[in-house]
Amino acid sequence: MADSGTAVSISVGGYPVEIFPGGFDEKFRCNSCTKILRDPVQSFCGHRFCKSCIQEVIRQGERVQCQLCINEGAGDDDDYSILKEEQMFPDNGVRREMANKEVKCINPGCTWTDIFKNYDEHARNCEFQSVECPECKTLVEKIKMEKHLTESCSGRKINCKTCNQEIAMKDEAQHNKVCPKVMVKCEACGKKKILREKLAFHQEKECASQKVSCPVGCDPVERGAFVGHLEKKAGMHIQWLMHQIEALTREVREKINARTPMDEVNRVGQMITVLQAKIAEQDNQIRELMDRNADQPRGNNQHELQQLTKQAKALDLKTGTFEGIVTTLHREIERCITALDTLERHKNSERETNEELKRKIQGMERAISLKDVTISELDSRIRSLEIVSYEGTLVWKISEWSKHRREAIAGRVTSLYSPHFYTGRTGYRLCARLYPNGDGIGKKTHVSVFFVVARGNYDALLSWPFIQRVTFMLLDQNNRDHVVDSFRPDPASSSFQRPTTEMNIASGCPLFMPLKKLEEVGTSYVKDDTLFLKIVVDSERPAGGGAV
Repeated sequence: MADSGTAVSISVGGYPVEIFPGGFDEKFRCNSCTKILRDPVQSFCGHRFCKSCIQEVIRQGERVQCQLCINEGAGDDDDYSILKEEQMFPDNGVRREMANKEVKCINPGCTWTDIFKNYDEHARNCEFQSVECPECKTLVEKIKMEKHLTESCSGRKINCKTCNQEIAMKDEAQHNKVCPKVMVKCEACGKKKILREKLAFHQEKECASQKVSCPVGCDPVERGAFVGHLEKKAGMHIQWLMHQIEALTREVREKINARTPMDEVNRVGQMITVLQAKIAEQDNQIRELMDRNADQPRGNNQHELQQLTKQAKALDLKTGTFEGIVTTLHREIERCITALDTLERHKNSERETNEELKRKIQGMERAISLKDVTISELDSRIRSLEIVSYEGTLVWKISEWSKHRREAIAGRVTSLYSPHFYTGRTGYRLCARLYPNGDGIGKKTHVSVFFVVARGNYDALLSWPFIQRVTFMLLDQNNRDHVVDSFRPDPASSSFQRPTTEMNIASGCPLFMPLKKLEEVGTSYVKDDTLFLKIVVDSERPAGGGAV
């Protein structure tokens, strides 16, 4: 077909067909992704699609023909089978039919059932849905995420057993390969139990079997045989050493020039130059006189020789004096160089000390952070123990009510859990769950209150299912008109069987208190932005005491 498209494959856009436990009408199925319609629309040719599916199909060509029309024998010139966005309209009739159909959650472990119009909200909040772990990126059920992050996540933080550095669990093996505090073996000499951080020093300074490089350029030699190697080729090494001494001499002079006041250096240099010139001049004069006297009788020049001898002695005395001055200056220069080297070593030592102190401070900061977390957990447990009840009754004070209402309306925090209470010291462990903006059939119209059976330490000794009557009381703070509702648990419901997880699914009163009545002027259910909910568990069966 020239302009018409062939069958178009698109990404899945509908709901899973398994959500309808009792089956479904085929008109609820998307004709593109073959799943349950999501935001159903109907094309000009009469076939139904998910809104996202049909948009994806239309984007794939200018004249895309409906695949079902092709299967039913439509030709290229049948314009009614061409899919156009402007000819699509919402199929509200099918939407209404689907809204009240019974559905279930398909997440493993979730027993939620309700009508279809509430499925999207449950799917967003279902605690059994798989979500990606932020640390290890694996899929984990939302209800198990906290336990996963603390017990089995490969990305959770641990401390290295040898160096105490904080690392991810998954990186432990890789870290052990580079950990500086692990004991290792020198492969060259076979020595064991050397800290990895000191292995390099051992190999560079101590290991007799380690190959060391000869500075002259010879082949590497074992450290134990290095002295013999130097003696074997002494001439070549001495020549190299002389070159190094000359280079060091030049470097020392440069440092002296850089660190000694230039005026002093110049003055001493000028003095030495003048002395050298005078000594050379006197030497020339002495040689001339000696040459002259060699041709003359000794007696005629006796007086002159005496004078020259005195002058030579005086020059020797001056020369010795200036040589002493030069020697003193050299000693002073050497002292300055030694002091500079000492200062450099001291500076390096202080730098290493600062690095060590920095590492210790970081370790202490990590330890303090862990202690802060422990203190916070203990504080939370102490506060819970202060308000715990063992009489099957709980008066739950809910402060900042207006804030909880705003958060529930905005969808940020839809429900609140009460503190746990017990029917006895070894009794059932219970709590309540309140929805400030309602839940289920009471959503946006009522305050919903549900009862939760939680896993306790003495469940093995109790009678199951839980069948005691439960009463909810919203207390009028003027003690006039309390709102009371009660129910007896259904023994067949999984909500009242012995818990296999931390808490069973909540069950109770979705239409407990109309929001209009709660907010009426003159009522005293909310005072100072606080309300009180009382939960009473009937003790008609001796479960409150614990053991059966």
